Amino acid sequence: MIFRFSKQKNQFLSLAFVVFLSVVVEKIAYFGFTPNYSFWVFSRAGITRMLSHDVFQYRILSQYFLFGTDHFLGYFMPDEKADPRILLLDPKGSERLYLAYYYLNTFFLALTAVLLLLILDLKKAFRINAAEKLILLVVMVMTMGLSQFVVCYYDNSSYFFQVLIEYVLLRFMERHYWATIVGVGLLVVLSTLNRESSALSVAIVAVILIGRFGPKENILMGIVGIGGCFLLTYIGLHVFIVDPVHGIFVNELAGRIFADVNLYGLLFWILFCYFAFVMADSVDNRWMIGAYFLFSAPYIVTCLINGVLWEVRLYIPLLLGSLLLSRLDVSHYVYNYSHFHKSLRAR
Repeated sequence: MIFRFSKQKNQFLSLAFVVFLSVVVEKIAYFGFTPNYSFWVFSRAGITRMLSHDVFQYRILSQYFLFGTDHFLGYFMPDEKADPRILLLDPKGSERLYLAYYYLNTFFLALTAVLLLLILDLKKAFRINAAEKLILLVVMVMTMGLSQFVVCYYDNSSYFFQVLIEYVLLRFMERHYWATIVGVGLLVVLSTLNRESSALSVAIVAVILIGRFGPKENILMGIVGIGGCFLLTYIGLHVFIVDPVHGIFVNELAGRIFADVNLYGLLFWILFCYFAFVMADSVDNRWMIGAYFLFSAPYIVTCLINGVLWEVRLYIPLLLGSLLLSRLDVSHYVYNYSHFHKSLRAR
């Protein structure tokens, strides 16, 4: 073949590809679209008001990320000059704060893309060829990036923590089980400080550990420990951070499943759920995806009851988990559908 490179050069080209794809997609999302849906977060007053109420007040790690980026940009942009496009959306909008969103989310999207490449390259973890890997990377990066017509400061960093948890688990669980459990537990704590969707990381950890080793005592103890890390952090945030006003941001589309735009959002969920099952390498992979959705039921129900479904970013954590499970090499897993089916037939 004309384009035949060494393994090292292929790895470098793949890394360059996913990083540049992330940068291009974010440039389109932040400067090619008109983000009029969540324009009010571009002013300091708007974002500060949001951060003091409802679930947003508990996402403290990503707040530090955003304001730290804004503070860093202040060394290069001390004057608060507003871009005319932002002024059209919010007269009090800040160009620097908007750029802080852009740089922060571009950084974390690129990191997530690199991690996705590294995790799919893990030997004995995934059964995937080069073309399938490229398809998955493009689909996941573009979906993560272009779903940001809803501009948030915590989404891309939450994807990074989710993929990092899965990478650490798959990379080290075979040889260093308890060290892996401790490491994943610490990452779950950080992820929960960033966004409560870290519960989905607990779900996929449980699916992979039970599938790989079976429901043994040490496996269940590890899962309980990781789940405990999530619960203690989640409860601690709600105990120590109290909103005296008890303000709640209400979106008129929240929970209205049959609203026009929400129906489109629900259709997106269904289509990508179908895509994950189609990409599944075997019936065992499909059952693992089903188990992942089952363990993630509290998150899904919460989105259906309280979420705005056309904000398709809500589905991205489920998409990331299900697509990785679709190509997971489960041939050596001891507890899966094939094993269960054989046991029933033996009886």
